Amino acid sequence: MPRFRFAGLPIEVVASQPGDLDDLAPIYARFATAEPPRLVITVARVAGFDREPGPGYPAFERRATDDGRLRVERYDAEGVVDVTATPVTATFRVGPSANSLEACVRIAASVALARDGAVILHASAVAHAGRALVFTGVSGAGKSTISSMLADAYPSCAKIADELLVLRPTDAGVTLEVPPYLGPAGVAHGASAPLAAIHFLVQAPFDRREPVAPGAALRELLRHVLVYVAEPTTAARVLEVVAAITATTPCFHLHFRKDPYVGTVLEIAAPAAGVPAG
Repeated sequence: MPRFRFAGLPIEVVASQPGDLDDLAPIYARFATAEPPRLVITVARVAGFDREPGPGYPAFERRATDDGRLRVERYDAEGVVDVTATPVTATFRVGPSANSLEACVRIAASVALARDGAVILHASAVAHAGRALVFTGVSGAGKSTISSMLADAYPSCAKIADELLVLRPTDAGVTLEVPPYLGPAGVAHGASAPLAAIHFLVQAPFDRREPVAPGAALRELLRHVLVYVAEPTTAARVLEVVAAITATTPCFHLHFRKDPYVGTVLEIAAPAAGVPAG
């Protein structure tokens, strides 16, 4: 899997030793491409780092170097992303864990995608009537719960994303794309759908959907974008992409009780058999 597409972004990964990428191959190899890469990642797997997880784990510490590159470091990996290069280049030293390796791929992809007109979002999603409903929020807000619950309760819904997805504004509207990644079984890697709405989750003793104005939605959505920013160009690109998304996409605060009846609030359908009214 030396070259693959990550939600429309062609990436080439160069390993220092044979077998260094075997952990990712079962999923990523299905997205092989011959396109010229817009991101090139060089990886060296090492036996381990003699460090302990810091207080910010699983986040990476980040800083801009004097020459404008992004340096990131965590107890199990470290590297530099050159955002001034074309294509964007990244070099990492990574411990033996597959999750450590993939975390580095995500970091580099988050920067390159912003330059490619897209952003990675911590969110889940279901497809309904040919369009995607996205659910995002802080850790524990219920992102996985609501997408699984709706898919189980309503035959017209299918869970298409859990944990990570990519949003890309186009002339025809915003498209949701599910990138390859190590994660829960059953995620439809490679799935895509036009975006219908974004929901910011709020746990509550009732079910209610409240519209969020574009300016407030912009600020809220930025909190859930996965991107490592250490210089102004990347920050500006991310802001531009998120502003385009929230200007054209209905956004809501969704108060819900972790009960399938919330599907009626979302106008998915009348309650399914056995689903009590709210």
